Amino acid sequence: MEKFNIQEYLDSGVIEMYVLDQLSDAEREAVEKLAAQYPEIREEIAEVEEAMGTYHTLEGLTPPDHILSNIMAATAPSTVEEPIVTALPKRTLSIIWPMAAAVVGLALAAWMYMGKQSAQQEIAALKKTTENLRANEQVISSRLQVTEQELNELKGSCCAERLVVKAGDQPIASVYWNKNARLAHLKMENLAIPVKGKQYQLWAFVGGKPVSIGVVDWEALQKGLVSFEFKNKPEAFAISLENFGGSPVPTDVKGASAAVVNQG
Repeated sequence: MEKFNIQEYLDSGVIEMYVLDQLSDAEREAVEKLAAQYPEIREEIAEVEEAMGTYHTLEGLTPPDHILSNIMAATAPSTVEEPIVTALPKRTLSIIWPMAAAVVGLALAAWMYMGKQSAQQEIAALKKTTENLRANEQVISSRLQVTEQELNELKGSCCAERLVVKAGDQPIASVYWNKNARLAHLKMENLAIPVKGKQYQLWAFVGGKPVSIGVVDWEALQKGLVSFEFKNKPEAFAISLENFGGSPVPTDVKGASAAVVNQG
């Protein structure tokens, strides 16, 4: 059995018709049964009655100008060059005034319904904007943490030298070599995600030969700097893609840096 959708029922305009007494006896009875069962419907009826002021205070409500002008245009008498004025029987007048009140009431109900729909759309848009702002805040916070980590890693490294590892003309990583601390700090620039079963490996050239500095933890590299201790004096750096766990010699070199100025 399909679950009763209260919000859809509230948005249908039935409540406004109920307050304006525009429903049949069976329809009114159905509304009253639902109101007895669901407090949301009772609250909506009370709000609509208060907003409309019911028919006893109908003259105190002021709908938008375009609704009033449309009603006045629809009920205005037609004009001809020689208007003929005919007195209407009292019975006819007694019928017209309730009909006019019903027209105004229905117009007010439509006005309130459209206002509710517009408000709900604005709330949904504001909610979406808030969610986007929160998501951006998380991204900015994450980037700030990475920056703070990098600053902490490089703090006091007055002699740290930055070397860009390139694949052709494309930078793929940076290596900050601190000769005093004998540390190589690796930072990702445009490294592609390693395929399953593969892992990046950082190399240093010593005496013209590649020496492994260590394999790269991809998840850690995405969060910021990854540091490696290296006791030798590097001449340059390179990055290769190897089987998971690394290789004794580079087999798939992805890029290399320029020569190190301060080897130590």
